[in-house]
Amino acid sequence: MNQTEKFHTVKPSVPKLYRFQLYLGEKNENGKIQKSKIVGMSYLAEGHGTYTLRLWTFLNTNFYMVMSKTNASDCLLMSKEANKNEYSKTKHHWNVIGNGKVNATQNCIELNFDLFEKPIYMSIFPESNTTPSGTRSNEHDLSLVS
Repeated sequence: MNQTEKFHTVKPSVPKLYRFQLYLGEKNENGKIQKSKIVGMSYLAEGHGTYTLRLWTFLNTNFYMVMSKTNASDCLLMSKEANKNEYSKTKHHWNVIGNGKVNATQNCIELNFDLFEKPIYMSIFPESNTTPSGTRSNEHDLSLVS
């Protein structure tokens, strides 16, 4: 095999992208959270520790979530802004904008944004029909279960 053949046979690997529903919900009389409306999606690339959150209300803004290093059931919600200081060693500045707590019995993470009165819930299970690019297959569309 010559040198050019080596370059043509190597395919870049695309990391698998997991997609999680973000939804509003109400607790029923048994304390179970019932989904009322899907309000966005969260994405996690395989091998990465930072979730990217997209809320439909803020389509041009990404939010981020990282799990706590000291307590596996806690997380931080953050926004990212470009560092305007051209001499800075860091490209971005991270702003903490809320927190979250894993609720394993409800199969969700309760996200509390500082500016929102109601929590937003994130499923702890990725959608089963997410493709490597993160898009859903229309063939197996999941419907909202109330």
